[in-house]
Amino acid sequence: MKIEIYDPAMCCSTGVCGPSVDPELVRIQEALRQIQKQAPEVQVSRYGLSADPQAFVSNSAVAELLKSDGPDCLPLTFVDGELVCKGRYPSDEQLQAILKRGGMDVTFGEKKKSACCCGPKGCC
Repeated sequence: MKIEIYDPAMCCSTGVCGPSVDPELVRIQEALRQIQKQAPEVQVSRYGLSADPQAFVSNSAVAELLKSDGPDCLPLTFVDGELVCKGRYPSDEQLQAILKRGGMDVTFGEKKKSACCCGPKGCC
């Protein structure tokens, strides 16, 4: 399975940088990280309009959508070459359903363990 995301122009490859980070970018980045961790057989690729313009030109469906709808159609998400989401990122539930159809069970949004490196008796 191959998931491709075509992002709008951002300051960095994920958009998860700078002083005010969009929570939706954080969510999709974490979802993609979980997919790669729990289903390493899934190929995940992200292309940024400013960083990877050739990827937008090379994919005729993406190029056509940009021509007809302009950059407001971004982000675009393709799974195995099929457009599954336009103008927004797929929800965690959508990603889970897509992966489940491919025989993979990936979970998102689990409670994260504390970032503290302390042991059960407190910090060093």
